[in-house]
Amino acid sequence: MKKQIEKWKKKSLFSKITDVLFILLIVAFIIPASRTEVMAFVNKVKSKIITPRIKEEAIAKFSDRDYNWQLVDMQRNVHNFSEFEGKVVFVNFWATWCGPCIGEMPEIQELYNKYKDNEEIVFILATTDDFETIEAFAQKRDFDLPFYIIASTLPKVLEYTSIPTTFLINTKGEIMIRQVGAANWNSGKMTDFIEEMLK
Repeated sequence: MKKQIEKWKKKSLFSKITDVLFILLIVAFIIPASRTEVMAFVNKVKSKIITPRIKEEAIAKFSDRDYNWQLVDMQRNVHNFSEFEGKVVFVNFWATWCGPCIGEMPEIQELYNKYKDNEEIVFILATTDDFETIEAFAQKRDFDLPFYIIASTLPKVLEYTSIPTTFLINTKGEIMIRQVGAANWNSGKMTDFIEEMLK
């Protein structure tokens, strides 16, 4: 043990700091209550770097049947996805316990702030969490995003296997982006792409 201590004392200040941070990170992962917060922070940094993959051609297209999907907003109003047909639609599947979801949410909030007064684009942050959990989450983190609870079976074109998964749908019902994992939704590239879709 003495050898290890002596070896550590000889390290540079930067190496000592990174060692301490690494140990704190491991401890934070071990403690269940802090795990989500650590994952959120790591993914917040990651989402600043990763931009969603924009496709030149549609990945899939909605059929009439796909628009028959029920959602409930935070005011307990039931919506059918068909209400949003003909608009640009941003759909994000997430959960309050999901670190990567929380990590990318500030970028989604910024993007939403840019377009919340534009009736031609709709934001849907869909989850299976309950109303009370979502309300507490939004209040704690100061989010005013349009959260919805999934109330019926998802259409095949929006099926996902992990969260966060985000879809960007154009006015023709074509899925132009399907992003799995946290990403930077507020980049200039993304804003330009949305502006093109809104023309």
